[in-house]
Amino acid sequence: MNNKELAQFIDISEQALYKWRKERPNLYKIAMFYKDQLNNSLGDIDDKTKLLLTYFEKLNEKEKEYFLSEMHTRILKKELDEK
Repeated sequence: MNNKELAQFIDISEQALYKWRKERPNLYKIAMFYKDQLNNSLGDIDDKTKLLLTYFEKLNEKEKEYFLSEMHTRILKKELDEK
């Protein structure tokens, strides 16, 4: 996750994020800590999975439910076809 994606995630402008660095340094440090932790936890994940997670985060809750249900259905069908 880069700073632009972080700003979108927390629903602020990228400029506001940089403004925090001067005017609200503790808040900026918290945001950067979160970003670093997220990036570190994704370090072992391949690029396609990271991209999938990035897109998934942009969905609303109903869309997330829909796509998770669709993936689950595809997996079940694949398992049935293998038997």
